[in-house]
Amino acid sequence: MASSRAAGGNAADDDQNLNSSMAGTPTGSAVRRRWHVPKESDLTTSSPTSLSAASALQRGSRATPGQADLEHGGPSSPYQRTGTTTRELFPTAGDGDGDAGDRAPSPPADKAAAEENVSEAYLFASEVKRFSAQSVARGARQIRKKFNQIFVENPAFDHDSDSEEDVAVGGGKGGKKGGRRGAIALFWVQTVLPCVGWLRTYSPRSFLAADVIAGLSVAMMVVPQSISYAALAGLPSEYGLYTALLPVFIYAIFGSSRQLAVGPVAIVSLLMKEGLHKAIPESLDITDPNNPSGDAQVLAQARYNLMAVQITFVVGLIESAMGLLRLGFLTNFLSHSVILGFTHGSAIIIGLSQLKHVIGIKAPNAKGTLQDMIKAYVDAGDTFDWKVLVMGLGFLAILVAMKEVGKRSRKGSPLKWLRTVGPLTVSVLGIAVCYGARLDKYGIPLVGEFTGGFPQVTYGELFPLPSQVSFITTSFSCAIVGLLESVSIAKRLAAKNKYHLYANQELRALGFSNLVGAGFSAYPATGSFSRSAVSNDTGCKTQLGGCVTAVAVLITCLFITKPFYYMPMSGLGAIVISGVLGLLDFEEALYLFRMNKVDFLVWMASFFGTLFLGAEMGLAIAIGLALLFVIYESAFPQIVELGRLQGTTVYRSLKQYPNAKRLPSVVVLRVGAPIYFANCSYVRETFERFVEKHERRGEKVRVLVMEMSPVSHVDATAMHVLKEMMEDFTEQRGLKFMIANPNPQVMRSLQHDEKVWAMLNPSGGTSAAGNLDPLPEDDAVAFVDSAGGSAKQVYYGHHDSNLFVRVHDAMKEIVWYMRERASEEPGIALGSFEEGSITFFEDLRGSAAAVGMEDKC
Repeated sequence: MASSRAAGGNAADDDQNLNSSMAGTPTGSAVRRRWHVPKESDLTTSSPTSLSAASALQRGSRATPGQADLEHGGPSSPYQRTGTTTRELFPTAGDGDGDAGDRAPSPPADKAAAEENVSEAYLFASEVKRFSAQSVARGARQIRKKFNQIFVENPAFDHDSDSEEDVAVGGGKGGKKGGRRGAIALFWVQTVLPCVGWLRTYSPRSFLAADVIAGLSVAMMVVPQSISYAALAGLPSEYGLYTALLPVFIYAIFGSSRQLAVGPVAIVSLLMKEGLHKAIPESLDITDPNNPSGDAQVLAQARYNLMAVQITFVVGLIESAMGLLRLGFLTNFLSHSVILGFTHGSAIIIGLSQLKHVIGIKAPNAKGTLQDMIKAYVDAGDTFDWKVLVMGLGFLAILVAMKEVGKRSRKGSPLKWLRTVGPLTVSVLGIAVCYGARLDKYGIPLVGEFTGGFPQVTYGELFPLPSQVSFITTSFSCAIVGLLESVSIAKRLAAKNKYHLYANQELRALGFSNLVGAGFSAYPATGSFSRSAVSNDTGCKTQLGGCVTAVAVLITCLFITKPFYYMPMSGLGAIVISGVLGLLDFEEALYLFRMNKVDFLVWMASFFGTLFLGAEMGLAIAIGLALLFVIYESAFPQIVELGRLQGTTVYRSLKQYPNAKRLPSVVVLRVGAPIYFANCSYVRETFERFVEKHERRGEKVRVLVMEMSPVSHVDATAMHVLKEMMEDFTEQRGLKFMIANPNPQVMRSLQHDEKVWAMLNPSGGTSAAGNLDPLPEDDAVAFVDSAGGSAKQVYYGHHDSNLFVRVHDAMKEIVWYMRERASEEPGIALGSFEEGSITFFEDLRGSAAAVGMEDKC
């Protein structure tokens, strides 16, 4: 403290000497202002650290600012505290305001003062440099923190409200332009390549072991499943492996789900088979895609393979376009019951198509409908082979048993792995038995030889694209099913693992995966239910697990395809059937039956449509039903009559609350949806029905109130109908028409129509659009109590406005309106209205008085 006081004294003496040297000069005040010499009061009120710095300054030494001051952004010297700038220390001609003397001050006459000013300048520059360095460091920490929040927790940056400025924090006063440019560049890189987010923070010690285990676990399933699903799609076996290769790598780069396992799936394979059989009818005669017999079958299989790759390319275009145009919200239009019915129907069709391999019937390829498949099995009943049946049922029993034991085992138990290794176990067992016993000599159908190695590049063969209707419909069907299946799985996994996922980024990732896969002999890839569940259960942490799976598939393609020659077709059929058994969850259908009969009817239509009309037609029915219900709900909005809950100013549906009170001769109706061209006529007809219903009961309706809180917008057609409805009710029927609680957008629409606005404000009141404030409670109470009072201002400066914030405000206006009409037209019979209004408000006042809030009613 002694040193601090000494420093303060020296500084004060120097300041006094400088003042005396400048006192006699004409520009003394200007010099004081321009050079900004600290006053004694400034120094004596500074912290000890600041005083020491000032003292060191005047001794010509360098002072270190206080660390606490730098961390808290506070002043560490009187020059920072008084706001000195380099412009004040180094003035130039014409800088600043004032006279010429101010703009070009004379230097201090005293040599000591000049030397002190130079020392001040050096210290100020050094302090600014240190303070800026601390600010840059804090800005860098903020950037890292913000980027971790946005890109590590959410690799798929897809916030419509976020911008470059939100990400590039730290680029302000304390930052550097280079840092801001780097932040913006990183923002764009991670927007295009979400993998940068998880690669930047990847910890091999924490994540690598879990990712490798999960990737290998999925590979044990995907290799035999890929061969099985390729057979289901009518493609050679290598096409299934190629679908689980490059698309998986591409998804790891662009995808945002950490556990989603991308590759071939059963439902897409079924859609491919149905669509390609329609486009190439001669392909129905092909019984073995790996080894077609005869020139006609070879040519048909070649066309079949090429069109499958072309469909993959179009699917990639569709999914990429939907992602880039941010159309992921369209997936919300397909209800759960619609998708569930399609999934159940497709699972049965898939199982039946593979049943012939399990039970040993050599049935020809049939159309993907229940009746066609049953007919094919009946016609080929004499080709039954009991040896294949024994093998097929044995494989199926092994798969089901291993899956159930693994599913019911507790977490951490070695038996949990049985579910994962089931398909691999059946493959190894089938290959070993068939190779060891040479069962191919006994007529057991085998996979046979197929081409391995790196996938063939097919980009040069994609164009021109076919123009058949079946090609187009199959492409759209595969795209829709693929994105629905992938997004639903990915969202479920993201919620379970507590990270964010966005549908648009998923669409882009799937689209890019299929665009690349189309150039390397792959058919459409999408997310798999079973493999994604295994990936999550085995602890996959990042998308690197998918890369490990793809590497394992690549090794299989390059070196391990020959053993699959002895893989029995009964084993492949058992793998497919066991996979789709998990999709047949009829408990969900029973749940729909208990909860909502309409949803159950939708499920039935989608389910039986898929069974008897095929997967493509079933999907079309499902989508049509979903859109039909959306249109129905929008075209026939809910319109309910409101009443006031006893003792409150809250108005609710009379159906839901039968004891709610209403004013006689007053009908309050709430519209529960936007009013637009498709439903405006229904709204008008419903309003007319409510008025007529009350009049049939002998009640004279005098006021009609439209409560518009759920109405988000009103289009031009609806505005015309609203205007006609208001004219009809007010001029033809003699009613008073009021509107309560419109939102700002609806307010603007009402104001743009001069006639509607004039009817809502008959006294000529005007207001800016959206300036809708509640009616003051004290004024409202006084207004209800008043007898007449035509000059009383209530809303928009006029008591006779027909536009209100709350229904209750409208009710207060109605009481005055009915009393005024009685005074102007003595012959009018109010009767029940007067009695009802007294009861209506006395109940409210009594309830409010009981809790001491009678002035708020």
